[in-house]
Amino acid sequence: MLERRRSDIDRRTGNDRRGAFNPYYFYDGGVERRSLRERRSKTERRKDWLRVDEWCSVLVYDLKWDV
Repeated sequence: MLERRRSDIDRRTGNDRRGAFNPYYFYDGGVERRSLRERRSKTERRKDWLRVDEWCSVLVYDLKWDV
């Protein structure tokens, strides 16, 4: 079953439901409200891929040349 995405615009008022981003929030002493727990696993789950660092993986495979 397909999940319906809610519109960003309120259908009654026509106002945008999304909160405006304040670029000065942290500068003015605002605190991070998101959970900083890392959800990704430490190991690469894809076959033939190797984790290079925290943000990058590379495809690793053997080249077999038929000459």
